Amino acid sequence: MFCRNCGEENIEEAIFCKNCGTKLREEPKKAEMIEQTEYQSTDSGSNNTLCCCLFIIVIFLIFAIL
Repeated sequence: MFCRNCGEENIEEAIFCKNCGTKLREEPKKAEMIEQTEYQSTDSGSNNTLCCCLFIIVIFLIFAIL
């Protein structure tokens, strides 16, 4: 990506020009950040399910022993 102000070549992920500091692109929008947060929160749901299953198995084993 080239800077529109000074013409310096920058990496594609750069937000600011490494030569003059001009902003090259907009930062992620709040909606994109919210979608990423929602995706991450659904990932932890499977972890909670696993914990619940393990808890039920432990309770079952305790009652089976008694």
